Order: sequence, then C-alpha cells, then structure tokens
Amino acid sequence: MNDFRRWVIVTAPTDRGDDPRDQVLGAVGVLRGRHPGTEYRTAVLGGTGTTVTAALDEAAGAGASEVIVVSAQTVLDRKMDAWFRRVIGHWLRGRGDATTPDVRIAAPLTDTATYPDLLEAAITGPTSPARTTTAPLTSPAWDEVPGFTRHVLVCRGPRCSARGGAETGRALDDAVTARGLGDDDVLITLTGCMFPCSQAPVVAVYPDDVWYSELTADRVDRFVDEHLIAGRPVTAWAGQRRARRDPADPELAG
Repeated sequence: MNDFRRWVIVTAPTDRGDDPRDQVLGAVGVLRGRHPGTEYRTAVLGGTGTTVTAALDEAAGAGASEVIVVSAQTVLDRKMDAWFRRVIGHWLRGRGDATTPDVRIAAPLTDTATYPDLLEAAITGPTSPARTTTAPLTSPAWDEVPGFTRHVLVCRGPRCSARGGAETGRALDDAVTARGLGDDDVLITLTGCMFPCSQAPVVAVYPDDVWYSELTADRVDRFVDEHLIAGRPVTAWAGQRRARRDPADPELAG
C-alpha cells in the first residue's frame, strides 16, 4: 500500500483584504482533476488569511509525506521569496519530529518554460476596456477620522504572522466585539512589519506609546480589560526598547 501523500500550498505575499483562494480557485480545480491524490491549500505570508505556518501545520496533521510550496505571483519578488524561505525554515526548526513532511519550494513561475505562453495568453486573450465609471478614490464614508480613544496596531508582517500574529488579531477582534467596543472606542489596524521581530507577536497602542512583546492570543483578554478598558497598560508584557534620544542633545545637531 502506498501511503505517500502530497500537499501543495499556493502562496501570496498578503491577502490585502481578499482571500487568494478565490483568485486561484479555477487553476486549483483543474489541478485537482489532473492529480486527484494531491491536496491543495492557499496561504499568505502576512495579512488576515491562512498563514504559511498554519497551512504547514494542517498538512503535517493530515499526515502529508511531501509539501510543495509555490508562489502564485507571476513576477518574482526576491524579498518575498526570501521571507517565505525563512518562515518555512522557522517552522521546520520548531518541529523536528517524525511527523514532519518533506517540505520543498517550487521554482518561480518566471523560471518556467511556459511563462512566455502565460504572458501571450493574457495579451492575446479577452480584454476589457478601462472605464471612468469605476468607484472613486474618495467617499463621504471616509471623510472623518473615527473618534477612537486608542489606536491599536497589530503587526502582521512575516515573522509576526509566523509566530502567532494571526491568532492575536482574531482574538483581539473577538474580545472587543464581545465587550461592545467599536471604532469610536478602539481602532484596530493590521500593519506590515513593525521591526522588533524577535518580540513577535508585536502590538502597539497609541497615543499611550506602549509596545507589547509576545502578545499571544491567550493574553488578549487581559490586555483588553486592563489596558483598553481600564487604561492600565500591562507593564509586564511591555516590549524591550532602546533608550530614547533627546532631540536637544547637541550630538544630534550635526
């Protein structure tokens, strides 16, 4: 009996508010028909969609023998490619047991012999005219800044996403909703990389100027109750930060 099980994870750098699954659904459907024994999933490096590490966890839990990670981007982004490799390496280092599948990274689409055919098909295929009737860049709904008391920035950069940022973001949304808080109380924004990546997941609160280190999902309820509602930052979880430089310091005057 052959127990070999192959998974393919089709990735995108970020969902940017739109699940990449919907963008590649047609292609994945064709591939499932050609390779019925292969499981297909989509994942994002950052954003609100399924993270690469979560998709790898699912594959390992399902007993996958081999996982191929492929970028759905049609033009190679070398920085994103490097981040995918680092995130996958982080996941592999955290496991190291017999259930870990063989994870392999597919070549970029630009490196395949069929890439010119892909471009030609787009150029010679059906096109649609650009129009002036598209939705405008402004709207009355976007005229005013919400009346929030605190602005919470949740990092969803590659490392934070790989180390629990997605779960933190979901737990935070659930916690503020359960307490009846809206944008006029607490404004939550998912961000790209906020830089102190070793402290992931990173969350910052303004105007309080408090940065949290390792604010994992199980810490969110206390964070919301004590800081966002009672106004008392949880200092035990404050992120390590370098000393601030005094603007009046003559050494800064150049």
